[in-house]
Amino acid sequence: MIKEHDGGDKVTFKEELEEILKEELKVLKELQIITQEKTQIIIDEDLDKLQNTTKEEEEYINNIALLELKREELLDNWGMDRLLPLSVLISKMPEGERESLESIGEDLFHILSDIDEKNQLNNTLIRDNLEWIDFNLNLLTSTQVPTTYGKDKSDLNQSKSIFDRKV
Repeated sequence: MIKEHDGGDKVTFKEELEEILKEELKVLKELQIITQEKTQIIIDEDLDKLQNTTKEEEEYINNIALLELKREELLDNWGMDRLLPLSVLISKMPEGERESLESIGEDLFHILSDIDEKNQLNNTLIRDNLEWIDFNLNLLTSTQVPTTYGKDKSDLNQSKSIFDRKV
């Protein structure tokens, strides 16, 4: 399967696909690093750094989405189903063209799995931090009963909270 590019260069489907997948792999490796760094940032409770890292992470995710669109367009241009999974696509290719794509596919799978694991850990850490904050707020805002005798009974029911709301 060979087509001409805009500049007259002939390029195969495999070459175009491989180029896109390698670019996706490169972006995912960067995202993987950021996701690992994000775990420590959450542990350190550095909110400014977390906010910056999240913005950076969004840029990489947007780049991956654009590359996926490019891959879908490639499949469409070659008369294939845009949503065809990579594993199925590779299995339909001639024997000699599979190896490099299989290798890239495996790398993509492992990196995506690692990113997913890190994201689950990060979500758990954030949820635990929010529960801790909620617990502490509840301690601060709970009704405090004086340990000594009060002037009258109405004083016993008054809340001495700083503020009365939940995170």
